[in-house]
Amino acid sequence: MKTSMLIAAMFVSGMALANPATSLNPNTISLEQQEGKVKIEADDLPDPVKTTISNDETINQLSILEAWKWNTPEGKTLFEVVFDNGTEEKFSKKYDEQGNEIKE
Repeated sequence: MKTSMLIAAMFVSGMALANPATSLNPNTISLEQQEGKVKIEADDLPDPVKTTISNDETINQLSILEAWKWNTPEGKTLFEVVFDNGTEEKFSKKYDEQGNEIKE
């Protein structure tokens, strides 16, 4: 009887150990990658995008909080730049590689 209890205890504890404490949730989206977008440093934005931002008087004084890069199904590379406009709401603009603003 002791043997069967010991085997049962080993089985239960083995099952508990077999399940990792940190499982990955497939619904979790990484902060560094969202929906095919990859977070990049603001310095890594293409020069035409940087030039467009510096020439835009409505945003050139704002700090860049985040920059994202992704490829469209058509093979175009696009960028999204999130600015600190002093509010809790994020303010962002999207650009193509030539620095043209993408308006939705």
